[in-house]
Amino acid sequence: MKTLRDLFEHVVAHHPPRKVLLRIRQGKGWREYTVKEFEKATRELAGKLYRAGVRHGDRVALFCENRPEWHIIDFACHLLGAVSVPLYATLPAHQVRYIVADAEAKMLLVSGRQRAAAALEATSGLTGVRVVGIEPGLAENLDSIADLPSPPKHDQPPVVDLAEEDLASLIYTSGTTGDPKGVMLTHRNFINQVQTMAPLYPISERDISMSFLPLSHVYERTVDYVFFNAGTQINYVESIERVPSQLTEIRPTVMVSVPRLYERSYIKIIAKIQQEGGAKRRLFEWAVKVGRRVKEAEWRGEKAGAFARGQYAVAKARIFSKILERLGGRLKFTISGGAPLAREVAEFFDIVGLPILQGYGLTETSPVIAVNRLDANRIGSVGKVLPGYEVRIAPDGEILARGANIMKGYWRKPELTAEVLDAEGFLHTGDVGYLDADGYLFITDRKKDLIVTSGGKNIAPQPIEGRLGATPYIAQAVVIGDKYPYLVALIVPNFENLEAHFAERGSKGLSREEIAAHPETEQLIGEAVREINQELAMHERVRRFTVLAREFSIEEGELTPTMKVRRRVVGERYRDRIEQMYLKTQRASGYSLEE
Repeated sequence: MKTLRDLFEHVVAHHPPRKVLLRIRQGKGWREYTVKEFEKATRELAGKLYRAGVRHGDRVALFCENRPEWHIIDFACHLLGAVSVPLYATLPAHQVRYIVADAEAKMLLVSGRQRAAAALEATSGLTGVRVVGIEPGLAENLDSIADLPSPPKHDQPPVVDLAEEDLASLIYTSGTTGDPKGVMLTHRNFINQVQTMAPLYPISERDISMSFLPLSHVYERTVDYVFFNAGTQINYVESIERVPSQLTEIRPTVMVSVPRLYERSYIKIIAKIQQEGGAKRRLFEWAVKVGRRVKEAEWRGEKAGAFARGQYAVAKARIFSKILERLGGRLKFTISGGAPLAREVAEFFDIVGLPILQGYGLTETSPVIAVNRLDANRIGSVGKVLPGYEVRIAPDGEILARGANIMKGYWRKPELTAEVLDAEGFLHTGDVGYLDADGYLFITDRKKDLIVTSGGKNIAPQPIEGRLGATPYIAQAVVIGDKYPYLVALIVPNFENLEAHFAERGSKGLSREEIAAHPETEQLIGEAVREINQELAMHERVRRFTVLAREFSIEEGELTPTMKVRRRVVGERYRDRIEQMYLKTQRASGYSLEE
């Protein structure tokens, strides 16, 4: 297996034709593709694209949410040797236009009326690109896939020579600053990831997965290739917000996500236990205490005593099993990536019986560089470097990576490619971290995000933000302090938990603005920040914070599609409120944590 076309042929040759491979909710039922139906749809589409003029090396853009057609289109491109160019389903028209024009896409396949309108607006005046709807009737005079003529049976697309170093996909990084760059990933990049990760995890055709992170990002896409290879059933969920309601219906056995899902689940569980109080709360606290005693021994590489293990077995059967049922009841393990996972969240789920294996990578690395495993899970780390890859730590702490997963470069940007790929083939990741004595990789922060205070102290904001976000009354936090004397924070409350808190005290129906401005909200958040501060060095402590009345969002440009904070945008948007927290007069605003 050397190309993604080989992966497709492997899937259809090695898994039962009637096995349900892909599923998506449709109305009250499910729309499904068996292996045979997936093969038929992919080959037919490849024929249609070929007759429409798509050839080896042509770029085909895909503006679509997670659904079975996403992979059918992707694999159809690989059968032809065409290059797929995925676009985030939430992109506005001007960003769609930039990517389609930069990639010189020959075709833009689009789903949904709103995206079709944006696609038509984006391509207005562009030559050489044809917009086609994935489903019919998206816009007036817009052809759909169904309208594309199929080639005669005797005139099927020729099987082109496809090399592992051929370009498979152009993935445009969302970028926290500047225009997005097209990351050139080859067939070798993707196939090497599949072949490297497949032996490390117990995944088979008996497993059931959920696909809800955007397939336009390399993280979910590569993981799905691993699932395809194993014959694992993939269930598409249209957004991460819909995951909690579908967990108990789909009941997955394996899953990948970003920390946000695990952190919100943790907060909900803790909040519910606190609300119930009484005997239930005491029993839960006993169970966690017992579980921690056993797990802490495991984390040290030791074995807890027989009595503690016996108590833990009771706790798992009586208490933790009920928590796991809310997550579907069949999860063997989950993987977390895309951002740091708060340690207390990882420890909690490990105690409960659901290992969260944290990993690390970039779009430029296809993406996985390192990831924890079931038999080697060091909480707080992002695991050991994958077999066959190399990681080197530069003198300034930057992580350098080399291997078969490293991109070919940035599309038509040789000068930018040269900035990150050195003469030895090492990619300069822009992340800061270290390897411990056992070879586990730890990420400190993004190099460009490191805060240097006016007093010369270097501070990594992400670990602090992660710990704040794992508390019950804080949903999001952005720590500020570069070139300032101390740290401050912009904090978005956990409105759901605060609504429940105020309702219990007779204040129902408060708006988000009223909740954000309420003195009790500041007090509750202040208590959480003080508790976190006690565990930090003096220069890492948040001295003031301001509560915001709405969440940071992709739509407002404050988050990338992979939920990373665009610090420059947030800093500009809230500049006045940030600067007011630093005034040295009585006019200083924001909640003060100074003793």
